[in-house]
Amino acid sequence: MLDFDEQSIDIRYFTNLWGPYSFAFPPCSSATANDGVIPYGTTIQTVSVKAYIGNVTPSATLASETDITATLIDPAYTPVVSADTNVLVKFQHPGVAYKGEKATLIFELTLDTNAKHPFYFKYLRIR
Repeated sequence: MLDFDEQSIDIRYFTNLWGPYSFAFPPCSSATANDGVIPYGTTIQTVSVKAYIGNVTPSATLASETDITATLIDPAYTPVVSADTNVLVKFQHPGVAYKGEKATLIFELTLDTNAKHPFYFKYLRIR
């Protein structure tokens, strides 16, 4: 199962510093329901967002992947938790060296219960 509905975001040179983009992590509607991505009654306390070139999967060894977090995620805009279940992220064009590439985002959420879980978003298309 995908962490997000399949979609993509284009990062173009001339739309540099576009955003912020909002990523939703809805909670389950009840303690017994399985219709959300975070447990019922929990909220997101903190988030870290990383970006890697290509199709990165949960089974990937991240040390062997190309990390472009510093060049793709706007360093002047720290990812923000909004309304307890949304994450706002702003992107910048990472440079011509990555033109034509796709990137996978990994959201590492920490909930108010101190539980941690990664979520994978595919793709950011670098134009």
